[in-house]
Amino acid sequence: MNLKTIVKIELAKREMTQTELAEQIGIPQQSLSRTLRTPALNQRSHWPKILDALGLELVVQPKKQS
Repeated sequence: MNLKTIVKIELAKREMTQTELAEQIGIPQQSLSRTLRTPALNQRSHWPKILDALGLELVVQPKKQS
């Protein structure tokens, strides 16, 4: 499951819209939408604010061997 899907599920659980989340973290809704489309983590990324607002954390772990 990717970050975008997890955020969408969490928004649905909270009955929250992208606009409401964007307002909560202080960014335009268009910026939130763009962030969800391009899940790159860089210095200008909004992902830390998004995850924090939804009570989520990013965990890095080794891939499972196939």
